[in-house]
Amino acid sequence: MIEYATLLSAVKPKKRSDQYKILAALFYLKAHASPVSARAVKQLLRLHCGKAIPANVNASLRAYTGYVEPVASGSSRLWSLTSKGVGRLRSLSGLPLSTSSGAQAFETDLGIICALDHPELAAVIKALGGPNAWREIGNARFAHIYRETHFTTNAGKRLKVVATTSTSMGLTAAAIATTQLVLQFRPRVVAMVGIAAGTRSGNKQFGDVLVADPSVDYNSGKVVVAGGIRAFLPDPYPIGLNPRLRSLLHKYNGNHPIFSDIRQRWTGSLPKEVNHLHVGPLGAADQVIDDATRIEEIQKNWRKLIGVEMETYGVYRACEEAPEPKPRFVSFKAVCDFAAEKTDSWQDYAAFVAAEFTVAFFKAEWDILWPENQ
Repeated sequence: MIEYATLLSAVKPKKRSDQYKILAALFYLKAHASPVSARAVKQLLRLHCGKAIPANVNASLRAYTGYVEPVASGSSRLWSLTSKGVGRLRSLSGLPLSTSSGAQAFETDLGIICALDHPELAAVIKALGGPNAWREIGNARFAHIYRETHFTTNAGKRLKVVATTSTSMGLTAAAIATTQLVLQFRPRVVAMVGIAAGTRSGNKQFGDVLVADPSVDYNSGKVVVAGGIRAFLPDPYPIGLNPRLRSLLHKYNGNHPIFSDIRQRWTGSLPKEVNHLHVGPLGAADQVIDDATRIEEIQKNWRKLIGVEMETYGVYRACEEAPEPKPRFVSFKAVCDFAAEKTDSWQDYAAFVAAEFTVAFFKAEWDILWPENQ
């Protein structure tokens, strides 16, 4: 399913007319397949457009004769997006906008990518029932080993999960693993789960969960020599979260009880304080940093940098450029060290927190993230 944010970004801000926003909202809500209410359209517009929404959505819908059709539903009125309306949206956006189903449908709910079998994937497997709850699946022609399990959300919905690890650490391996998982299993959401190095800002501690928003390839740019001095000119292409995911994660800021619950389930050494969630720029590159000055160099361009790691940007880029239906994507990586202060002592704990938070988050928020009509 194409994201609403993608539909908006397909045209320049000055050309995002009220008609375009509403037709795009109807398409995203699949009104071409099943009629939706004006209220649902308004809610989507408020979430993505803030105050820049049409003054009267109901009046606009009534005015778009030919592009939309009213459908009676008891005492309320629903709206259907006509084939002419889809054609109009294709013309305005320049996007193909497939309305077909079947082969285009999602087949898996959650895809999980880890860089390492241990401690990262091992923690995910344990968080979702242990080894006996999983089975190996997939085609032997592919390099990766895929495992499948199911879990039930807090609202009682049963979800299918497929997980795998990259063949090695790094952006390229992560992008390949993600692409092949997406093409084979068509997940609604892809989550990168694992460990990362945190920055010292924001009172971070071992086990704090870092969410990349955006993920930044901090090595992307140009090396120049000016006045006999070598310098680096960054030219990044940062990739951020789906707005709905971002909004849901805001609920977990501060002293959220989810971290106290996770803390109580760990039997080893614990950090002094309960962990927290940090959402912000997370740097990614094919290098292990053990130099404090390198972190300072990266922070010159990303002053709110929350950490560095080696995979998330590859995962985000692979999902963003995947064929339809594109999955949403997110990265949950917990702090295992502080870059120039290397230690292996907290890796198992960090992997445990990242996996447990991932599972608890999707159990609690899945029905808000993926309503029934999507």
